[in-house]
Amino acid sequence: MKYLALSLEALSPLAIRADHAPEGAAATPYISGTTLAGSLAAIHRLYFSDRTPEFEKLFLSGQVQYPDLYPASFKNKALHDDTQLPVYPLPKTAQSCKRFSGFLPFDEDDEDDDHGVRDTLIDWALFRLADDAGQTDPSVLLAPFQAYKVCPQCLKTGNARPMDAFSGYYRRDDDGRMIAAKTRTRLQTHTGINRATGTVQEGILYNRSVFDEHTRFWGMVKIADDRLTRTFEQFVETIGHSGLIRVGTGRTRGMGKVSLSLFPLKDEDEQFRSFQKHLTDFNDTFYAAVKELGSSFSSLPILQQKPFYFALTLHSPAILRDAALRYRCLINEGVLTELLHLPKDYTNHFTLVYQSASSKRITGWNDLWGTPRTNEIAIDAGSVFLFGSTLSKKDLEEALFGLEREGIGQRRAEGFGRVCVSDPFHCEVKLK
Repeated sequence: MKYLALSLEALSPLAIRADHAPEGAAATPYISGTTLAGSLAAIHRLYFSDRTPEFEKLFLSGQVQYPDLYPASFKNKALHDDTQLPVYPLPKTAQSCKRFSGFLPFDEDDEDDDHGVRDTLIDWALFRLADDAGQTDPSVLLAPFQAYKVCPQCLKTGNARPMDAFSGYYRRDDDGRMIAAKTRTRLQTHTGINRATGTVQEGILYNRSVFDEHTRFWGMVKIADDRLTRTFEQFVETIGHSGLIRVGTGRTRGMGKVSLSLFPLKDEDEQFRSFQKHLTDFNDTFYAAVKELGSSFSSLPILQQKPFYFALTLHSPAILRDAALRYRCLINEGVLTELLHLPKDYTNHFTLVYQSASSKRITGWNDLWGTPRTNEIAIDAGSVFLFGSTLSKKDLEEALFGLEREGIGQRRAEGFGRVCVSDPFHCEVKLK
């Protein structure tokens, strides 16, 4: 598996419709892998029509997994220009001050007065474990939440402002500092066109939300066949800065012009070493939180068995179906066993401790066939599932790494099903 960073910059206003309802004006906060793949396929079919075998390999074989492209415009110039650092959606367990929400200032020159962002996954997991053990003392049950019942930064000034959920996209530098992506959008007003006369239709005026020019996006392309890597690189090098690529809607009105650039990422051996560290760090952070809460938690029967804890965090929506083709809206012990390709009796080795998840409807347009796509239901990006396992880390490593590398569910070639095991963000138990 080869990994390539794909950087996209909008050269004209960029409109990505959130829904295909006629009255819809809202835009999605990112460029989906489906949109990206469709735009590249249209260019290839138009300008390289004689390369049918190449087209099949790039767009029909599933060997190239096109990513969702997340906003990558940052106030800090070094992070704004760094194409090696990934951009991820914040998990649904992220939390910040309700009044001054956002990451702590990245440098001394930053004028923002944000109070930091932390993760609550371990707090909720410990609460759930204590509740399942039959603990009824409120002082024990609610102990994991006491430190951040109100914003500690506000409390220093004598104010008791609450904490609240925090969403968006972020990038982390090599020193562990994090910064939120800035999405620059505006409303454009358009007039409707009479199809019979080709002139402005009286009484039709509508708004469309668009990304500003020079907004950047980032995603990671995965290529399963090493021999296909150079072919894909040459294709992007040829058309990336040609001004030919159009993305999104309103393309006949001058919108959607973009440029693309590719950059190599670390190889699979480096990926695996990072993966091992993430697994260990999350489990250690979990037990450090248990120790900090004292004997009321460390004496819980399940924790005395010393299970190994890990989390699955979706970095893109995942379309999962059962054997009867019904959509799944959560990942439980049985689903996890299937995804890891383990025997059914391994289900007993896993326990779903806590989940924070939601589902969304997936719509779209198949540019290759010129027809609408079937509406589907997906587990939304940022959804988190925390599991405890009686299997050792060593027994889990290979299976979990394969899960993270290959992804889960359907339409993975379009960016769906990107999953991160024990995302390092879940170790941010203090405001950063």
